[in-house]
Amino acid sequence: MKFQQMDGGRINKKFDDDCVIRSICIAMNKPYKEVFIDLMTMGIEVGAYPNSDCVWIPYLEERGWVKNKPPRDSNGKLIKLANWHHAPKVAVVRNSRHLTCVSDGYVVDTWDCRYRPVNSYWTPSA
Repeated sequence: MKFQQMDGGRINKKFDDDCVIRSICIAMNKPYKEVFIDLMTMGIEVGAYPNSDCVWIPYLEERGWVKNKPPRDSNGKLIKLANWHHAPKVAVVRNSRHLTCVSDGYVVDTWDCRYRPVNSYWTPSA
């Protein structure tokens, strides 16, 4: 797995606590502002921040994304992003209180988080 540094079109370059918005807009190939507004609107409706599970998970699921179990090695241990050789073409990946995007064999993020394990991940439904 390679690393590609990208901020997804972040609106305010000083705001860097946006992994949920960033990873989703990159994975869905949607404009950052569109995803930001959608998540903020959902957040207001449920009374939570956009990076709350009760906001971004339903956002993905309503758009046809499916949650997958974490990949494990032959000993049952979680695989690190760097070693995820059978990663899907595109995924939104949860790892250690962070969300990142995997796309075409790259971890696409503002920083290199490949040392972290792949926890659950979401992929577009077929």
